[in-house]
Amino acid sequence: MTVIAGWFMQNPPDGWKLERWSPTALETSQRAGHDYTLGEALKTWQWWALWLLLFLNTCAGISVISQEAPLFQELTKVSAIVAGSMVGLASIGNAVGRVFWAWVSDLIRRRVTFFVMFVAQILLFWFFPNIVSASLTTIVTFVVLMCYGGGFGTMPAFAADYFGPKNVGPIYGLMLTAWSFASAFGPLLIAHMRETAGSYRGALHVIAGVMAISALLPILVRPPRTSATAGIALQKQFA
Repeated sequence: MTVIAGWFMQNPPDGWKLERWSPTALETSQRAGHDYTLGEALKTWQWWALWLLLFLNTCAGISVISQEAPLFQELTKVSAIVAGSMVGLASIGNAVGRVFWAWVSDLIRRRVTFFVMFVAQILLFWFFPNIVSASLTTIVTFVVLMCYGGGFGTMPAFAADYFGPKNVGPIYGLMLTAWSFASAFGPLLIAHMRETAGSYRGALHVIAGVMAISALLPILVRPPRTSATAGIALQKQFA
């Protein structure tokens, strides 16, 4: 099937865009002035900022994923069988979030989308330990995993906006190392805190605090500008 698809799928010609479509001034201001190479992207602070955004968002979600069943059993006192069913239902949020947040990011921009996801997780993780209802716990976890999947659904377009679409493959591909680091750090952190404190309450509140700090990052990040594109933007501003 891959070979067959390769016969029909081809890259569009350079400069192609949809007919009767042109980006708004706001959309243009949030996009790179040219296509960066991987080497050029790595020299910008914005690449590292996007890496950190993905790392922090992934840490929160994967911490819950790694502890879902015991977390459900501790908070709601359900059996292992019921907790397993809750895990299955909540995990659907990962897939739903990749589509939902990617769609939302086209409407409200990538930076705002990450900010909204972080703020949502601040509230969810802070009140998580006080929830005792199995159904409500499943819903809250579903939304947390929507935000987890939303990071992966939104970041490729985020990287393309900031560094151009031509080399987004290697630029975002290397950025995925954030997932690797988060996969090691997040589960170890929540497991250590659970073992030390004897409950998940403290760990969930720490994650809420981390999300509060993380919410500042999408407010601060801006697309990189070369001296040439900065000069053009300045001319337009005072034209």
